[in-house]
Formats: sequence, C-alpha cells, structure tokens
Amino acid sequence: MKKQQLRGWVVPLLYLSTVEDAGSEVPGELRERQSRAALAEWLGELAAHEPGHRSMSITSEMALAQGFRLAANMRRLPVGRPHWDRSFLIEKAEFALRNSRFWYSHLALIQALTLLSLPDDPLEPVPRRGRGSNPYGLVQQWIHAAGRAVPGRERCVGHPFVFEVGRLCTYALLTRMPERYCWIDEREIASRVGSCSGSAYVRSEQRLWVPDSMGWSELNRRAQRLIADIMLLLNLADRGDTLAAREERLARADRCDLPPCLTNDRSAMQPSRTLHASDRCDPGATCLDDCDFRLCPLPTRGERMPHEMDQNFCARQRDLATLRYVFEARAPWQNANRRSLRRFWQQMSERQLPTWRR
Repeated sequence: MKKQQLRGWVVPLLYLSTVEDAGSEVPGELRERQSRAALAEWLGELAAHEPGHRSMSITSEMALAQGFRLAANMRRLPVGRPHWDRSFLIEKAEFALRNSRFWYSHLALIQALTLLSLPDDPLEPVPRRGRGSNPYGLVQQWIHAAGRAVPGRERCVGHPFVFEVGRLCTYALLTRMPERYCWIDEREIASRVGSCSGSAYVRSEQRLWVPDSMGWSELNRRAQRLIADIMLLLNLADRGDTLAAREERLARADRCDLPPCLTNDRSAMQPSRTLHASDRCDPGATCLDDCDFRLCPLPTRGERMPHEMDQNFCARQRDLATLRYVFEARAPWQNANRRSLRRFWQQMSERQLPTWRR
C-alpha cells in the first residue's frame, strides 16, 4: 500500500487514539491538538478546490473516507463504559462528505456517519421525536450533501450505489443492527462466509459495530449484490502499474452513472478471458459502442484483481440472480436478464478454480 494511502487511513484513527489512550506519556491535550492538526491538514487539502484541477488524488480521497469508516466502527464502547463525545468526528466526516467528489468516498463516509449516529446500546429504540427520530431524513440529508461543496457537482443528483447505501443505512439506523447492512472493507467481508452472534447481550458487549468475524453471508441480500457490483467497478477502474494509470482510470469512473456493462450487458467484461488470448486487452478494448467509461475488460484469468472476489461469494451472486430472490435481492440499477447474470457469475466463480474442477 502506498504511504499516502496509509496516512489517509491513519489520520482519523489518530484522533480516536488520543481520546481513548490514557496511558501515553504525552499529555492528552497535546496529543489531541496534534491529531486535530493532522486531520485538519488533510481536510484542508481535500477542500482546496480549483477550477479544472483536483487538489487531492482520488486514491487519497478514498483512503481518507476509509479512515473515517474504520474510526467510526472502532469508536463504539460496550454498554456501561464511560463514553466520549463523538460530535467532532461527525462534524469532520460531514465536512469530508461535502468536499469529496468520488462516489466511493461518498458511500464510505455515509456508512461512517451511520455508525457514528447509532446509540451505544443496540437495544435502545428509535426515539419518537427529536434528534434521531427520523433516520430516513437524516440519511437523505447526507446524500444531498455529498459533493455539494465541489465546483461543478450541482448537476449530479447522486450515484446509484450511493442511493442504495443510503437505503441500507436507513435500515441500519431503524433496526440498530448495522452489521446486517453496513461493512467496513469490501475485500475483507467478501473474502469469508463469516458469522456473528444474534444475542442482544453479546452485541451490547462487542467493541466493534461490525465485528471482524463478519462475512458476506450475514449481510442483507441487497447489500450482498451491492458489494459485488462495487467490487466489479473498482476492479475495472482501480488498477494499473503506476499511480498515474490508476488515477486516470478512476477519473473515468468519476461520474454519477454506471457503465452499460454493469447495467445491461456484462459480456464486455469478459470474465473468462485468459492470459494466453491473442488479442490485446487494453482498457476499453471490449467496451460496448455506447460506453463512455472505456474500462473493460476485467483483468484476465490468472491475473490478480485489485479487489479479489472469492469463489463462494461469486457463486452466491449467481444464486441471487434467480427468480427466488427477485424481491429480496433487488438491484435497481440492473436491467440485464437473470440468465445472463447467472452465466456471468458462474464464469466469475470459476476464475480461481483449476481447469479440472471447472
């Protein structure tokens, strides 16, 4: 991982450590000032918008949003323990949301704000009036604020993935069960089946909102389908031998719509393509004629994808494309017929299998 990306992850966590770490030799007030100054420096760079110029790289922006999501998950304390004021992190996460322009940053920050807005006791009901009584309105306000401080983003009503994350976050706030509707890292949760306890007592004693044992099987079915398509788009865009190549391809995906290979015809991604194919495989070589993204195909079979997708997770996506889950696992952005979706996910699930097992 590049040093700049790692710093983006760490900066929000530094503030969290100053609040919780009472055993450090450095005075608490000094540590808190230092952590706030480091976070302010990153947010200042994020908000330094210039016409036609991006002040912060997309990869750094994504890393900062991921840092907020990590900090939001770690800030929960078991019921009965002394709690700390989370208003500072909420304020800075909302500032980052307004000044971020990439859709992945938006969805990560909305999930972070959801975790920061939950009460520490998962059994505490939604209040009938006052603050916290309207989860739908709260999430809609976040979606509306996403990217609004960025010049030229006023015409963007919102990314389809951000709208779907908002819907799931509303359920998380209503049910007090964010582990069913939110995740902390797409690669981590898609790499294992996972498990979690249904006991209210165990959940009240957990240190994390989304525990490390969580996997894709514990998520809501709509969340499972959303994660799969998020990872597909990132595998198309977030790749390249150099940081400049990654930035250039991510910039192509910096839009408020989705490529036709995700909405209509997935054959352009060519999941079964091998390293020995004779035709060149540059980004855009297999795109549909009306596609402006120019990102297809996926990395060839045998190459490592930036966001590796587990065989079992892909097989689950094939099942979710059947008529049985037509309502439970609905994906509003998908117009492709179920047969072609099942064929695509069957090919994706076979990418990591040896030839004799296909």
